[in-house]
Formats: sequence, structure tokens, C-alpha cells
Amino acid sequence: MSNTFPHTFKIEKHINCPQCADTLPLYFKHTKLLQCNSCKSSIFLENDATKLAGDSSVLAPEVSILTLNRAFFYDHKSYLPLGKIRYSYGRGFWEEWWVKDIQNNEYWLSIDEGDLVLQQKTQMHYDNNIVEHLSLGDVLNNEWIVTEVGTATCEGYEGALPKHIAIGSSYKYVHLSGKNAKLLTLEYAQNIIEGYEGKWISPFDIGSIH
Repeated sequence: MSNTFPHTFKIEKHINCPQCADTLPLYFKHTKLLQCNSCKSSIFLENDATKLAGDSSVLAPEVSILTLNRAFFYDHKSYLPLGKIRYSYGRGFWEEWWVKDIQNNEYWLSIDEGDLVLQQKTQMHYDNNIVEHLSLGDVLNNEWIVTEVGTATCEGYEGALPKHIAIGSSYKYVHLSGKNAKLLTLEYAQNIIEGYEGKWISPFDIGSIH
């Protein structure tokens, strides 16, 4: 499959691991958590300072259509995977990849047993009392129907992330389906609700960039 659109992602800066001193590239200036490629230490970044985050993460390898720091294209746009988080949810696990496009817009690409959904964080406010009591089949705002409710637990991560996340931490989530393969995910922990909206996509529409 050929493509003619630009797909060059520049490195914003380099930092040194405070544990082993290896040089690590940063592709996104808003990175907050980074795993060292060499010693697997977790590094917390704040105000241009680096320090060890206190835990490390080593994930068992899984076959994936994505590779960290290797661009891919979808729907005439190129994206760069910066990091991934693996979550368990009772009957299995899924992986959430933090990706950015060439304009530095941020997305999350979730992969669960071959099913893919590409989402962006929404700025909408969601009422805690309503979200916490949603159950299967409920309808939200006359647009979304609840199709899954569960709890996700972080098993580990690799690469870079836009926020600090602790291994073993959990949050509750609600998946709501809309028309035209749209999906709204509401995540809530410690009385904070975040929404992510996007759509299901086919893995056959993901192309690699060489």
C-alpha cells in the first residue's frame, strides 16, 4: 500500500536516564512518564527535571500491529505510537497505545483481541452521579447506549505516557456505543471522570510506514 502524505516525526529533545545514564529521545514535549529502553526504569518528568518514578514495568511480549516509535498510517494520516499501557479486566486484557499525529494531536488506540478503537479525550463534563449508576442497556443523552461496564487494572506500560500511572492501580469504565461505529468511553476514579470519543476501525486499514 502506497502513501504520499508526510510522516516525519521530529524528536523534541533528548534526556538521560537518572538510573543508567542512557540517552532517551522525547517525541512529545508533554510526556510525563517514560520507560528507559536499557534498564526499564520508570522516569517521571516534570519542569525539565527527571527522577525515578519508583516502579519499573516489564510486559510479556505480545504480537501487535503497532511498534513503539514506528509510524503507521490510517485514513490518509500518519501517527506515531509513543507508549502503551496494558490493562486487565477480568476475562482478559487490552492495550492502550498513546499516539500522536503530525500536528501533535493526541489519541488513544485501544486493541482488544483484534478489535481496534481510535479515540480522543473530550472536553465535555459528565455528572458523577449519573455515570456511576450506568448499567448495561442504559441510554445517555439520547445518543449513547451502554454496552460494557467493568474495572480495568494496570499491569504495566512501555515507552512514554502523558500522565503518571501506577502499576496495579484500577479505575472503573463504561463503554457506550453510538451510530456509525462510534464509541464513547467514560473512565472514573477518585470522583474524576474522563471521556474519550472515537470510532471502531478495522485492523486492515492500518498500514505501516517504512
